Amino acid sequence: MFGYIKPFSGELKVREFELYKSFYCGLCRTMGRKISRLSRLTLSYDMVFLVIVRTVLTGEKIEGKAFRCKLKPLKKKRCIAPNESLLYCACVSASLSYQKYRDDIADSKSRLKKLKKISPFFLLLSHMRKKSRRYHPELENLIVPHLKRLSELEARNCASIDETASCFAGLMENIFSFGITAPNGLETAKTVGRNLGRWLYMADALDDFEKDKKKGEYNPFVAYYKDKDSLASDMDLVKYALTSNLNEMDEAFSLFCAGAGSCLDPIVFNIIDLGLRDRQEQIFGKFKPKTEE
Repeated sequence: MFGYIKPFSGELKVREFELYKSFYCGLCRTMGRKISRLSRLTLSYDMVFLVIVRTVLTGEKIEGKAFRCKLKPLKKKRCIAPNESLLYCACVSASLSYQKYRDDIADSKSRLKKLKKISPFFLLLSHMRKKSRRYHPELENLIVPHLKRLSELEARNCASIDETASCFAGLMENIFSFGITAPNGLETAKTVGRNLGRWLYMADALDDFEKDKKKGEYNPFVAYYKDKDSLASDMDLVKYALTSNLNEMDEAFSLFCAGAGSCLDPIVFNIIDLGLRDRQEQIFGKFKPKTEE
């Protein structure tokens, strides 16, 4: 995924940050045991957010356990004990990593890059995909159609930012909501996933604007605005769209938490209200006009 979904750690209480890290370690261990030891190379903060949100929405019981990390074996650490949410997110990570890498190869115009189909890393991703399908074979039906549609839009240099972002929004909505049966939890998962997907796609495209323009690679903002100055002149509208996505996520999660609170709620709100908004401001900083000296 994109690596943007991080907590604003300075505003978390010590126990909250420790709980967040225990989910990170729990997901890392689950990926290593259920998918592949090397699958841990694809572990991202984005997947940690997914597992935390799904744990809250499903009401799954949290159990901690002590362990020694092989990277830091001198001191015991805490992690979340294996559960269904961790396994599901490990499979999502494996499936997304494989599909994303395969699409990058397919979309590449470089013959050299197409040789990556026989690279050790691609073979690793293929193995990860095979293992994830043992536990959740339905994942590809949730992911592939949206990525295929997105590839088609990118291939024709689609200038509709809304249309391309909607593809990734649908993918994320499926991932967040799959298997959640409680009506309130299901609707919240769909809203959070959909708005997060739109935010991620647009934020990543903004962040990569200059790089993609220089390399001649597809970017919806480059396709529509052509140059940085034109985009900068419309930045208030872009900021409004991205901020609206964050507000929708915050409101949906707030309504769900109004009935029954969870020790994970402060972590989720920290990521949405502080972590994502801080990252958004960093991206917008790239488009601020230079002050005259």
